[in-house]
Amino acid sequence: MKTTLEKVRIVEYHEGLAKGIAKMWNESRENWGGDSTVTTEQDVIEKEANSSNLHLYLAMVGDEVVGYCGLSQYREDEGAMYIPLLNVHPDYHGLKIGKQLVLKALEKTIELKWPRLDLFTWPGNTKAVPLYKKCGFFWEDRDDTTHLMNFIPSVLQVDWLKPFFEKHDWYSASQRIIEVKPDGIKDKDHTYYEYKWEAGDEFVRVQFERTGRGIRLIETQELLVEMKLPDFKLLEKEEHLVSYRVVNKTTTPVDVSIWGMSTEIVNHSFIGKETVEGEWTGEYPAVLTLPDREPSPWKTHPVVSANIEVDGKLFPLKMGVYPKQAGKLHLRTVNKHWRQNQKAVLHLDIESQLEDDAHWTVKLPHSHVVKWSQAEINAEIKGKSRISVPLHAELLKNGFYSEEVKIEVVKKDGESFEFSSRLALEFPGLGARFGGESEYHWKAFTGPYFVEIEKRNHFVKIGSVLSKQSPTILFTPRLGKPFSEEFSKKEASSVEYIETPEAFVVKTTLESEAFPSVVLNTYFKLYGSGIVDIKHEVVNKSKETKEQLYLIQPLPIEFKGMAIPQKEGVVIGDEVMMPFMDYIRDKEISERWLFTSGANGETKGLAWPEGAIGRKNDWHFAIEYKVDPVQSQGEVCLGPIQVGINTAPSWKEWRSLVLGDDMKRLEECPLYSLEPSDGNLVSAAGDHAGYSFRSMLTPYLDGTLELKNEDESMDKTVTKKDETTDVNVELHHREAGLKRIKGKFHSQGQRASFETISMVTGEKEIIEIVEKADGWTVDNGVLSFKAAEGYYPGIYSLMYKNKEFLHHQYPAPGPKAWWNPWGGGIRYTFMNVSPYSMLKEPTSVNPVTKQDSNGNSWRGLAVTTVLKEHESMKGITLRQYALTLPEVPVLAFYCEIEQESGRTFTGESVDLEVFFKPGETLTSSFVKLPSDGKFDTYYAGIEEFVIGDSPFIQAGSDERKEQAMLIHPDSAKMTEVYINQEVLVAASSEEWTAASGESVKVKPTMMVLGEEDLSGAYKQLRKISFN
Repeated sequence: MKTTLEKVRIVEYHEGLAKGIAKMWNESRENWGGDSTVTTEQDVIEKEANSSNLHLYLAMVGDEVVGYCGLSQYREDEGAMYIPLLNVHPDYHGLKIGKQLVLKALEKTIELKWPRLDLFTWPGNTKAVPLYKKCGFFWEDRDDTTHLMNFIPSVLQVDWLKPFFEKHDWYSASQRIIEVKPDGIKDKDHTYYEYKWEAGDEFVRVQFERTGRGIRLIETQELLVEMKLPDFKLLEKEEHLVSYRVVNKTTTPVDVSIWGMSTEIVNHSFIGKETVEGEWTGEYPAVLTLPDREPSPWKTHPVVSANIEVDGKLFPLKMGVYPKQAGKLHLRTVNKHWRQNQKAVLHLDIESQLEDDAHWTVKLPHSHVVKWSQAEINAEIKGKSRISVPLHAELLKNGFYSEEVKIEVVKKDGESFEFSSRLALEFPGLGARFGGESEYHWKAFTGPYFVEIEKRNHFVKIGSVLSKQSPTILFTPRLGKPFSEEFSKKEASSVEYIETPEAFVVKTTLESEAFPSVVLNTYFKLYGSGIVDIKHEVVNKSKETKEQLYLIQPLPIEFKGMAIPQKEGVVIGDEVMMPFMDYIRDKEISERWLFTSGANGETKGLAWPEGAIGRKNDWHFAIEYKVDPVQSQGEVCLGPIQVGINTAPSWKEWRSLVLGDDMKRLEECPLYSLEPSDGNLVSAAGDHAGYSFRSMLTPYLDGTLELKNEDESMDKTVTKKDETTDVNVELHHREAGLKRIKGKFHSQGQRASFETISMVTGEKEIIEIVEKADGWTVDNGVLSFKAAEGYYPGIYSLMYKNKEFLHHQYPAPGPKAWWNPWGGGIRYTFMNVSPYSMLKEPTSVNPVTKQDSNGNSWRGLAVTTVLKEHESMKGITLRQYALTLPEVPVLAFYCEIEQESGRTFTGESVDLEVFFKPGETLTSSFVKLPSDGKFDTYYAGIEEFVIGDSPFIQAGSDERKEQAMLIHPDSAKMTEVYINQEVLVAASSEEWTAASGESVKVKPTMMVLGEEDLSGAYKQLRKISFN
């Protein structure tokens, strides 16, 4: 693409540019790993409306958006602006558009008088590193992140240096050597970042110390001023000499005034005045106090600093420092879960921060949590070394051990001193509820479940010590709008632990500056079931009502094994590929819950209250509240958000827990599927039926679909330019029957195979239903089944290709195995009504026609039994339905329970039993089940087997090729197969509840017959339901 730098304009964002930004992102995916995310104009408008950006700069070539650069306050540290996202359209690389955008952000940072501009990238982004470094950034040498800092704004604010930069452009005059590696000049444990500029006879050299984020040296052609610390890590309560050096390179004496700056952590008070003709060096003491916690690499460290005035021009010098004690002590354990009176070995890890070898004595105080076998520890520790001391202990009670311990240290030269350190360790156990504070976190426990709150940024982890899955994470909550990142840099002003009869609560308080007089209280309530309720309380301490407040709670969810409710049903993450947040259709989330599950069976549930919105927030999920007006001195409570750790085994139970049991049933939708376009599995012979390959994710499909049906095959190709998530084709079904349709979809990055079925009805659509001497017979042209009022309430015979599939003893029921009387066949029955009692009740058989949810007519028999004699069940009517389609080897079984008993039934069971005998002999009959084990086929008539839960089974015989596949409904609470020397029975159980006057209908059990294995499409048959 041909363009010139002169054509590029840098403008600020407005909504009119949202469509252009969306186009840029959709065409820039190769810059970001090649993901297939589709961004829309509305996505951009919503994202930028909720963004924490103070400014958003866009590069324009004509009317096209070709570059993007955000600018916000840095959320991890004080005193810095931040570029959260930078992108240049791949067609416009090499035109220095990125440079223009970065310099624009830097220019704004300087204008706003911020001292620093930061950004993050990834280690492999080597193409961008030279650009960043030329623009003034330094690459920090860290293992945990790729962080860059730009101190140009600080340099340009130094009065002494302003004359140079008023004459010379800092970018053009830079003499810095650019290398694609982390920056820094090492001086013991300090790291310095150095700028250097030259223009004619003038030059400027400035060094910044990494952890203090401040200037430690300035040099020009006339003068050098610098400070230096003896080391980076310095012992508390001792004097350390800080050296200052001034070199006057001119022949004119220079007046220098210097005075130290003290803080709560650093005492560095002094005043000095000198007239420097050549070189002057001065040393002044600094004494450090240990801060409440160790300095973090994410934040500016404590600094030793002084103000220097040279010929009336003032500037500060400062260097970061790491105050330390003589040693660091940590109490640790390899155990995750504890029981009272348990004896175990704990580990006291001691790290000496002394230069000298010494004898250490640690005195462990008495505790109500742990009993020590030895209360005093003595050890010889070499200088700058670590040891781990095993401690034998007995747990007196589950709880939080937190004690101040005294340490005596005697050096080799006889010098001795004492210091104290706090040891903290949690001992969670069955039913124990407690909380406590460690060096970096506040923690609360109920049994194995925990909430862990990071002090520096209010990140929260919710999990179980017994779980192998990663905890659920909550990022820092944000008040808005615009949403502020302020709480990511603040520690909670107070933390409370509250015990209630049903749960344990930890409360944190965060005080806002972005929204003055607003306080955010957060309550984490841990239940013993693994549920954690999170409530937010917005408090107004001002004299005026606070209106138009919002609160957002970000949660970075991993969408593995996901279940997401949408208008089509529950989208199930049945692929090994784990979708990105941008792949989720968040606007189509239809209910207020999400669910994820791991391969090991562990689960996580998330729910939010009515009125809150679950939505995409940048690359993660978030829950947003619009806060009602908060009256003066009042508060508004929000929530709860609920997190469940292994609380529910599946999404269905989690949904019931969140929404209640009376919600409409939702069907499962796979991420990718091949299905009839209209969702109807039934078509007619001679018709052209439409089929769709569909994706439930947002990326457009890009590949070729191939379909095969009988002797017909066809393919269709789509590209991203088609902007579609489904591919539609038509197939001609010439003959009636059950058709297996196989498909493949292949793109450059993926290959998939799948199948669906079609129940193609005969052209005549005639099903013969007649009453004969042996009862009622239904014949659909390819199969027939029978029921008789005088035999046993159910379907006793099923013929396919003139051979019986069911086991029965028509015309007279009698004893068989554990049953008496036994009728065999297919029947629904109540657990507490014996076969003998069932035969006492009147049964009728009638022809029936039923419509399924797609309007297809199914015909068959209704077997109705009215319970009049049974003591506990009288007043119940059981209607059993057996239905089929013309010339299709398929049957549907379901039942209705009409309840007119004058009482309420709760948690009752209705069971379906199917007695198979596909062969002439029982010993030739077998059942086959999907299995992760070695055996998947079991023969009847030989020995006893009880075979557990399975979504479907296949019954067949060595004597014939045809098999019957029985597909249990997904609502079944139990499925099994029982085999012994006399029977082969497949069974399922459904739970039902009904008040008097109500009716209950259970989901259908489907059966298909034939030679082909149709197990790959069993989930689609499960979707059939009847009106």
